[in-house]
Amino acid sequence: MIIYFLVAIAVANNLSISEIISAKDYALAQASKPIFGNYGLWFTVGLAIIATISGVIASVFAVSRILAMLTEMKLVPHSYFGMPGDIQKHTLVYTVVIAIFFTIFFDLSRIASLGAIFYLIMDITIHWGVFRHLRKEIKANAIILLTAIILDVVILTVFLIVKAEQDFIVIYAALLAILFIVVGEKIFLKNFRNEIE
Repeated sequence: MIIYFLVAIAVANNLSISEIISAKDYALAQASKPIFGNYGLWFTVGLAIIATISGVIASVFAVSRILAMLTEMKLVPHSYFGMPGDIQKHTLVYTVVIAIFFTIFFDLSRIASLGAIFYLIMDITIHWGVFRHLRKEIKANAIILLTAIILDVVILTVFLIVKAEQDFIVIYAALLAILFIVVGEKIFLKNFRNEIE
């Protein structure tokens, strides 16, 4: 928090509000230019590229591991598609292919918006599941769970209102993706239970 606060102060002290707005995603790099010149700009851009790449790699591996775990628990369908290797290697490929798809069809702000929507819905769902089914077993505090759900709903509602005014395509894409996931998961779990019986 302190680092983010100091970065915000540094940017605000070196750029006017209009310059920050026009710089958008590279405001930090632009803020280093008055002090360090073009070297500061390129150094900051280089660090941002390294940070982004490492973040993307970490996210891809984390998501693919969770997907592999859910696949092994028979909660997510899986197909080899003729690929060699174990399930985690396959889920890594699937994760990268999905990421490439989103990168081709959506810009960075839309991808971030979709990620925020999916994360908030997932957070609400997990808290509700813990509240309904595991609260007594794991001795979770009901007030904390309900507070988290309420705050998530408020944030999601405000975010969706803002997105409805700015970019309704994000909301359509999120609804279609959620519908696809829910219906697909219901069909898969129903077929899987029928196979077991």
